[in-house]
Amino acid sequence: MEKTSFFWITLRQWFKQNQRVYPWRNSKNPYHILVAEFLLQQTHVRKVEEVYHSLLSSFPTVQQLSKASESKLIEIISPIGLIYRAFRIKSTAIQITANFNGKVPDEFDTLIKLPGIGDYIANAVLCYAYNKNTVPIDTNVIRLFIRFFDLKSDKSRPRTDKILASKIRDLYIFNFDFKTANLAVLDFAGIICTTVNPKCKECPLNIQCKYYIK
Repeated sequence: MEKTSFFWITLRQWFKQNQRVYPWRNSKNPYHILVAEFLLQQTHVRKVEEVYHSLLSSFPTVQQLSKASESKLIEIISPIGLIYRAFRIKSTAIQITANFNGKVPDEFDTLIKLPGIGDYIANAVLCYAYNKNTVPIDTNVIRLFIRFFDLKSDKSRPRTDKILASKIRDLYIFNFDFKTANLAVLDFAGIICTTVNPKCKECPLNIQCKYYIK
């Protein structure tokens, strides 16, 4: 079987049996998904659930978040650290309320201009909230594709490598939806193709994986 086809067919089959369940994955509310992506930045996913519920319980709409006291936001976010996110998420909520009638934008060029929103969050919101064919690329995605497809980067921080990102996006060729594909990649990288001690021997991709064959 052709390598790219093998990758996606195998990954989808694995995902059907092993996908992780988080509350934001069951939501189509762009505000909820935006909040989740802010909280997930540089944070272990399991630590985020309680904070996610607490924040949305306190501020059910983007308009209410825009009026939140920073002390309250810091109090909510502090259990997962990186409390600067409190200021960024409120600033974003203020702009969405003032400039977009409280609706999270559905265009990349608009999202990327909001405070604290980079390529990853913008693409994640577009994919998970608006069903657009985008690819949110973070270090987990990069690790899996570099290992399996033997991709290279000449950047000290591959996450900043736009050529590498383009090569990864070009490999998104499959016959199912982008949301499933993106989540499958994230879960597989988080469970099997981990940074340290990857589970190569039990990996269903190993027979064609450059990293394992080496």
